[in-house]
Amino acid sequence: MAVRIFVAVVLLAASSLQAQEPSFGPVIDGFGPTYPISDRDVALEEGFVYQAVFDAVDNPDEKSLNTGLVSVARYLNMHARNGVAVKNMNVAVVAHGPALKALFSDEAYRTHYGIDNPNSELLQKLDDAGVSFYVCGQSMAFGGFEKKELIAPANVALSAMTMLTVLQSEGYALLR
Repeated sequence: MAVRIFVAVVLLAASSLQAQEPSFGPVIDGFGPTYPISDRDVALEEGFVYQAVFDAVDNPDEKSLNTGLVSVARYLNMHARNGVAVKNMNVAVVAHGPALKALFSDEAYRTHYGIDNPNSELLQKLDDAGVSFYVCGQSMAFGGFEKKELIAPANVALSAMTMLTVLQSEGYALLR
């Protein structure tokens, strides 16, 4: 009897752990893992339009995914998984400082770092999901980079500060 109780407890714990595994998608498959939160106290308002601007300034290293871009994928995935339509998510990324290199084309990335941009696939999926990308013109000038080095959907702004001000004045919430 004690063995059966022990086995039942182990199976229950194992199934509980399995339920806590993160999953990918449904918007950005393969990136931005999220956990289900079934016991939350705050419901998502039906029909609410989420406007978020991600302030991307950090980049771990040249061989890794940009953690800020992964957060954008996670944001899209977790909201979509919980009933928010993609059309109700207006998401922008403002890249400056070290994060600027995450928005380089593969060709430019190879020139600067000797490898393809590890963010290329993620950037394409975010672009396909309607994410807008803005790059700090000041960071580009200080780094000696040219517009032609950027991925196609990136838009050069006067500065990150300017773009963050504009987007926030349009109702976007700033997420760091």
